[in-house]
Amino acid sequence: MTTTTLMVISDEELLRTGLTHLLTSEQEFRVLAEVDSGHATDELIRLTPDVVILVADATRPTCLQMLICLRRAAPSARVVVIGRETHHSYVALLLSAGALGYVLAQASPRELFAATRLAKYGRRYIDPKLNDELLALFAHRAELGTKVLSRREEQVFRLLAFGHTLKEIAEQLNVSRKSIETYQSRSRDKLGLRTRADIVRYARETGLYNSGSAQN
Repeated sequence: MTTTTLMVISDEELLRTGLTHLLTSEQEFRVLAEVDSGHATDELIRLTPDVVILVADATRPTCLQMLICLRRAAPSARVVVIGRETHHSYVALLLSAGALGYVLAQASPRELFAATRLAKYGRRYIDPKLNDELLALFAHRAELGTKVLSRREEQVFRLLAFGHTLKEIAEQLNVSRKSIETYQSRSRDKLGLRTRADIVRYARETGLYNSGSAQN
């Protein structure tokens, strides 16, 4: 049987230990490290596991920020997120940021094992308890491919969420308003957003308001 190497990320030691024990009950899985968010990126680069198991509601910074950091450090990283959030927009954003799997915290071990096996081969797994609307949105995003905001798009997105006008953003970033309109359009397309209200809601749900000042 082929071995699948794993890394477990959570800021709660009991969760890390419990997940490690659960995963290693399957002979095919070998946990290389169980780490907190502060050591996750360095350990990912050092160990290059086949799959990363990221606990969404336990990590600091937020799960989305942690996921983006992991993917920037190792673009080929295959990440399965375990979380309690069922809101389609938030989970879709995790997928857009590069998560290959999303398993609800109340799922059975069998579902986590299935998500992990699929992730190893670059295939998606979405918890079957999620509704049809969410599954349809995921399918659409899969057709578009995994997309993460560029640094400039993320910067413009955050400024929009803080209520700045396009003119103010252009002046602050010292670029043309037309360029800002382009960044805004790209970020909305990638994240499936339509209005400023959608942007503000995403910022609240994903912790962008807490990820630094609007100047960063």
